[in-house]
Amino acid sequence: MSVDPTETARPASEQLDSLIERIGVVPLEEILRDLLHHSATALKVERVGYWSMESGGRAICRELQFHLSEDRYDHEKLQLESADFPFYFKALHHGSNLVVSDDAMGDPRLAEFRDSYFAPLGIKAMLDAPVHRHGRLFGVVCHEHVGEMRQWTATEVDFARYVAQWVALAVEIDGRQRAEIALRESEARYRMVLEHTPTAIVVLDMENNGRFLEANESAVKFYGVSRETLLSGGPVDFSPEFQPDGRTSIESAWEKISRAMEGEEPFFDWMHLRGDGSKVPCTVHLARMPGRKNPRVIAAVTDKTEQLRTEETMRRALENERELSELRSRFTAIVSHEFRTPLGVIMSAVELLRNYHDRLDAARRGELFEDIHTATSRMGDLMEQVLVLGGADAGKLAYTPEPIDLEAICAKLIDESLSATVRKCPVEVSIESDLEGAIGSESLLRHIFSNLLSNAAKYSPAGSPVEFRVRREAKDAIFTVRDRGIGIPAEDQPKMFEAFHRARNVAGVAGSGLGLLITKRCVELHGGSIGFESEDGAGTRFTVRLPIFG
Repeated sequence: MSVDPTETARPASEQLDSLIERIGVVPLEEILRDLLHHSATALKVERVGYWSMESGGRAICRELQFHLSEDRYDHEKLQLESADFPFYFKALHHGSNLVVSDDAMGDPRLAEFRDSYFAPLGIKAMLDAPVHRHGRLFGVVCHEHVGEMRQWTATEVDFARYVAQWVALAVEIDGRQRAEIALRESEARYRMVLEHTPTAIVVLDMENNGRFLEANESAVKFYGVSRETLLSGGPVDFSPEFQPDGRTSIESAWEKISRAMEGEEPFFDWMHLRGDGSKVPCTVHLARMPGRKNPRVIAAVTDKTEQLRTEETMRRALENERELSELRSRFTAIVSHEFRTPLGVIMSAVELLRNYHDRLDAARRGELFEDIHTATSRMGDLMEQVLVLGGADAGKLAYTPEPIDLEAICAKLIDESLSATVRKCPVEVSIESDLEGAIGSESLLRHIFSNLLSNAAKYSPAGSPVEFRVRREAKDAIFTVRDRGIGIPAEDQPKMFEAFHRARNVAGVAGSGLGLLITKRCVELHGGSIGFESEDGAGTRFTVRLPIFG
């Protein structure tokens, strides 16, 4: 039976046109329901369904179907695979994609449906109108006629095409709306992440000479300027002229940005300038922003100040540990040597006295007792130096200023030094008379000059004179101790005030390597300074400056 819709075509079209006005306003499913319902009513077709293409055209899936006699919709999904229905899928993808069949049961294109689908449901004719999107087959509006035989007219076919076109429009608009909603949601998430991340984020507009287009709050705080000021410039405007690698900021920045524009994601160290002019070391990670017509580069900037501070602290700790290890080694070596030698002398002398006391004459016994005394004195001096240094490190070596007779103290220290060195080297003294009003610590002065005078005699040949001069210069007393001994090699001079360090040319001369360090500590407690000039083999001159005149 053929239905001529001539009498109802105009009203149906007008009704369809009014329906089309709702596309993009109401949900897609509601539009599809109305289109399928209207098409079934206008063409008097029992079933009208919308099927979408899946798997690259290798399957179709029924999304919605309207049953005219029951006035109901079927939402049950049904999928047909091309492997199961090869003749039908060949017809769908052939020519105009339109499948018009007046005799569904006898149509070879639909032979796969005959026994399993058409016969049980009484389907006699089929009209499948293609739904195209972007020039490709996107779906099918399937009209299934039940009852008597039916021959589709050209008007009915055109109407079915018309409905399919509006389905395509509805699907297209819905897709665009969903994409726009997804884009807005994505941008909203992007904005939220951008604003709340603790990392400084800036976006560079490459159409505007790489100026900052966007910046989150962390970036504003990082650069230390207002948002308006930040967005009025670019990376180079907030960088020093040169980077630590020696390249100009302009050259280096554009090289990195160019790599990002080519698809790389450069990660590099950088030096930025804050608003107050201070330099901030940081790391920068660049990437080109995808999905935009206008080229943009996003930069994540991380302050490295704390990282570098931590690394420097660790480096110093490791250096201190290394120095401490070396100090322990030197301490062990020197102390063991300085104690072993006098202990050997003492043990040897004691053994001789114990075993041969009665057979030794008085002179020999006296020599042995003198050896014991000298050795114990040497050990006592070493222990005294260790204790003094330990007290200085612990803050127990205090500077307690009091009025002193500087000239008398110097004379006493010279006499003590001559006695301690058995007058090995004469001391040439030059002390100015204008030394009244000095305020200092006699005990600290004793440590300072007993060490310097002792060293001068120790490292000089017997009889070589040692000069000791004192003069006043404004509020400072200037002391000079000069010898003409072995001197200090140039390579050892930078370490002469380090604990347990001894010059390489002192082999055979007893010493702990603590005297000069103790001297320096005592000078510093006085608020003064100490320095020296020396030449290997030509002697040494120490100069001490102490602010002891009020």
